[in-house]
Formats: sequence, C-alpha cells, structure tokens
Amino acid sequence: MPPYPPVIPDSHDPLTFPPQPGLGKERPQLHSWLEGSGHCLPTVARMVFESFAHVPVTEELLRHVWEGEDDPAKGGHRFGLGREGKTEFPQEWDLATVKLAIVAVLEKPQFVGHRGSSVILKKQVGEVIVEVKLRIIGSTHEIEYAYPINGAGVFRNQSGLRKYLPLTIQSLEA
Repeated sequence: MPPYPPVIPDSHDPLTFPPQPGLGKERPQLHSWLEGSGHCLPTVARMVFESFAHVPVTEELLRHVWEGEDDPAKGGHRFGLGREGKTEFPQEWDLATVKLAIVAVLEKPQFVGHRGSSVILKKQVGEVIVEVKLRIIGSTHEIEYAYPINGAGVFRNQSGLRKYLPLTIQSLEA
C-alpha cells in the first residue's frame, strides 16, 4: 500500500453541500483513505457552506437568548442573570451587540457541524466564541439557540459561583 492516498482522476467531482459549481481543481477537497481498498473516498464530515445569512434573527429568539424562558434551563445569557449552568455574554455586550454577533456567525461561520436535524455553527466574534444552533424544518432553517462558549468577559454559573471561561480557540473545532 502506498504511504499516501492516490491522486483522484479529474473526472471525479468533489462532493459539497449545497452543490457549488467551479470548486474542482481550484478548491482542494478533503478525502479519506479506505484501508486496503486502493480507493480514496470524499470526506463528508467537512462540507462547504458559504452562508446562513438568509436565516432570520427574530425578536423572540433575542428575548430567549437574552432573558430566557420561565424554565430557568432555557435561554438567558445576559450578563449578571445568574442562571445555573448557563454562560453569560460579556458585561459590555448589550442586546444589539448580541444580535450583531449572531448575524456574524450566520453570515460566515468558522465551524459547521451537523447533528440529526440540526446544524451547529460557531465563530469567534471579537474575543468571544459564539455558537448558534439551527433547526432544519423541511427546506428551511430556524435558530433554536445562541450563546457564548468562552472568551473575554464570558462566565459560566456553576453551583452558585461564577467561573471565568477564557478564550479557547480549540472550542471552534468540536
């Protein structure tokens, strides 16, 4: 077996979703080696997405993210809110900044993952990593939640204590 995968003939088109014309040779694709088969298969884990900017950021979603629901386990990431197990946006962030951060994640995510009927998006916005989860409904997407993962001024409420979560770039990977 060669020490590296064979070159894929030009006749094979790279697999992307949604399909994007012109990716061919000018845009490298990731592939995985199928042990012992002599074949190189397209890697489906990394798909090419340009933007989710078409997904609306509603007032209802912003209220959910900022203040939360009656159930304290749902939403509520405003600084100082103190909801158990929740991260909080930096103190200097207001609701308009949170909305801009969500829009930035939708427009150009740095991480795109797929779990069941959901799409997970992540992006570093300033010095804060923000995650947005989209629910797939038929052929459309709807934001289910958005919250800060870590970064400058981000805290998690744990057992009545506020734990500082410094910026960790590795959280963009998984």
